[in-house]
Amino acid sequence: MVVTNEKGEGGSEITFGTGMIAGDFYKDQMCIGGSLCVDTKFIAACRESTEPFRDIPFDGIMGLGFADLSMGQGFNILDNLVSNGILPQGQVSFYLTDDGDSEVTFGGYRPEFLASDIFWAPVKIQSYWQVAIDDITINNVPQKLCKGGCQVAVDTGTSMLAGPTDLINSLSHLVNARTDCSNYNALPSLGFKIGNKVLNLLPDDYMDSTHSECAFSILSLDVPPPKGPLFIFGDPFLRRFVTIFDKKKARVGFAVSKHAANSASNQAAHLISTIGASSELSSWHNSTARNSSAVNLHLDSGILKDSNEDTEGSDTPSANEDDSTQAFLQKQILEPSKPQRHRKAKSLIQSFDETERHHKLVSVKLHRSV
Repeated sequence: MVVTNEKGEGGSEITFGTGMIAGDFYKDQMCIGGSLCVDTKFIAACRESTEPFRDIPFDGIMGLGFADLSMGQGFNILDNLVSNGILPQGQVSFYLTDDGDSEVTFGGYRPEFLASDIFWAPVKIQSYWQVAIDDITINNVPQKLCKGGCQVAVDTGTSMLAGPTDLINSLSHLVNARTDCSNYNALPSLGFKIGNKVLNLLPDDYMDSTHSECAFSILSLDVPPPKGPLFIFGDPFLRRFVTIFDKKKARVGFAVSKHAANSASNQAAHLISTIGASSELSSWHNSTARNSSAVNLHLDSGILKDSNEDTEGSDTPSANEDDSTQAFLQKQILEPSKPQRHRKAKSLIQSFDETERHHKLVSVKLHRSV
């Protein structure tokens, strides 16, 4: 059904870092896995740029942000699910790996994917899933870089890590990685302090490396106020931590992922560590609770692969790439213009395909490539 938003608009054009789409507003029933169904407004694309859409296997993009990023009332799928009492617990969680076992769960989280308790942080600005951090740490030592606090957007649609230019330059200097990789094994953990908890990233997460060359891989991106400046936590962060987006309580939960990359002895305690005094901004919750009723679904996904990704070349993005990404973020869409920076292809839902009903959860199987 053709619809308009409250401004009387019947369509829109969206410009991405690598292309654009234009379309009209429609309303129809959308079902995730055939079980979570709700009437939702959306943009039906009738015009799109050749690049990158001729190379991508999925049919659409389902945004999971707040209503501030939507085209109007009724366009936000999570709000629609929650307000109609359809999304169990009002939560969506992501478990990412490099071996093809990634999942997104609509309606909670799977405790068997967690190697630690859940640490919760409140959303500070309800646009992106944006939380406040008190400081940045090197081997759990605060560096006093976040004067007045820093902001982080946890984003499943971004395949890299990014942050404000001045802070990225400071971190690169503090890490002091040699370009020939000669000190790679001695590089520190890079942490983000929330209250008395630190979420740590390892060199494999923040460095691009080959057998002979290493480079600090956190991209410099300056998101303007009022939503910026902020860091962006994409795939490298999401592979370390199961991330739970709680729409009802406007908070984000983090727990160490239980998979091969985090299997070293005491790895969980190292990845989420405790320092200093307690804080009212965060809390720990038992991670063993499971919703006893309903639906467990597995879904396939497409893989977004840049057309230039098969070409050998420098890991350092071009000036055009940086400009493109800057413009992209300023259009309120957190997505790098070229995802090869970490050489992990971004996964998005392509098709909904129900396989079994056990719990009131909807799990989406995400296939990834390296």
